[in-house]
Amino acid sequence: MSLLTHTDAAWPAPRLITWLGGLVTLAAVLSPAGEAAAQRPFRVYDPFYQGETARRTFFDGYALTAEISYRAAGTVQNDGLRRANPDPLGLSLRFDYQLSSQIDLSAIVDASAGNTGRTLSVSWLVLKYYDCVENEDCIAVRLAVDPSSDGRVGFPQLDLAFISTSYLSPVFSNDFVLGVRRVRMGYEQWVPRDVTAQPLPSGAADEGPRFDVRYTRALGAELNLALGYNVHFDPAGSNVFLVFQVQGGQYELIETDLRRDAEAAGKAGAEDAAEDAAEDTAPASMTSTYRGGAFWLRTGLQFNRPSYRLSPFMGVPLQQWAPRHAAGQEARLQLGFRFTLR
Repeated sequence: MSLLTHTDAAWPAPRLITWLGGLVTLAAVLSPAGEAAAQRPFRVYDPFYQGETARRTFFDGYALTAEISYRAAGTVQNDGLRRANPDPLGLSLRFDYQLSSQIDLSAIVDASAGNTGRTLSVSWLVLKYYDCVENEDCIAVRLAVDPSSDGRVGFPQLDLAFISTSYLSPVFSNDFVLGVRRVRMGYEQWVPRDVTAQPLPSGAADEGPRFDVRYTRALGAELNLALGYNVHFDPAGSNVFLVFQVQGGQYELIETDLRRDAEAAGKAGAEDAAEDAAEDTAPASMTSTYRGGAFWLRTGLQFNRPSYRLSPFMGVPLQQWAPRHAAGQEARLQLGFRFTLR
């Protein structure tokens, strides 16, 4: 059956969900937001909710997708310091494998850039279940886990989403995605030391800003909502898409400063110096609550052919909110390109 053929045999639930999703999205846009600040307190590669569909997008049992994205130049706060972004490019690979007629298994590899260079790691493992009526209106359930180990039982991140896709006319379709994510992860930052609280010894030269290593553990949950509209312009399903995405989360941040201050060695008395050094190197923990979120507008083009797909895309953060004076990862303009062999 042609992808552009629409029959009356359709899921009633996805259509109801579509209208409910539209109302929720509209309410999120019109509701007052706090001071524009940051989306998350930590950096994470997030390949979901940016154009997900409840339809399988490959046909021969497996598919390989490469994605390259560009983050607008400016300042980021991924290490506690505001500085120019040294590497604005993001690279990732996704491998999809068809386990059965209704179940896919996927692995997502992220080549993320950090202060010590670019590292390659498996960022997500994904299991997705599909169910379609007349090859048109579909629903899907997607479970994704972060396979990295943090020394504790369970996964650092776990994301569960419900997805529906409906054809509203022969050339017009929409996608609705609702998901929740559990977050339990740690990250490190370099933060400027408070020189007023720790003055330099008498006669010592000022060598510029001094820094502490701060280890933060984030425990929390996120809610994601995405509503997308697609206009199809050929029998292969090529389309122009527009996605409204709202995401928000609440995290408990447990921060520990790992101070390594060698100045205590210069103090008079070996015993006093040893006691002062022990105090300075003892981790100081502090717990706080972080609530943040962002509203995105994403758009692009999908050019489909039986053996491949080309998809340039763009994401614009329309609004962000977070606690006042809180440091976090800012959402910025995204430009990218995906290429899929299927």
